[in-house]
Amino acid sequence: MSTERCALIAQHGLPVVVAQALRDLTLPQNGRLMMYYLTDWLDFVEYREVKVVSVASAMRIHENTAGQLLALLVSRGYLRCRPRVRNSPRAYVMPWSRVVNERRAA
Repeated sequence: MSTERCALIAQHGLPVVVAQALRDLTLPQNGRLMMYYLTDWLDFVEYREVKVVSVASAMRIHENTAGQLLALLVSRGYLRCRPRVRNSPRAYVMPWSRVVNERRAA
């Protein structure tokens, strides 16, 4: 995806799914910050490998916390995770919009 954000997937310069996460007050503050931080790392089309150690180091949080937050973001529909590949980090992709019960929550 180009560096210019498409109007269909961006609101005020942020992807729709990130704006939804920032407005979700039931999400822990670190989870909202992680979604904002991952906008530079993740794509909407291609799965990108994300090492928990790298995210934890960049955000200055514990590795366990970073792993739990990534799992929470996947379970809440803010991220999609590729099925685990042996001996490689997990790979994530941002959906266009939050996924709730296999449906878009736009």
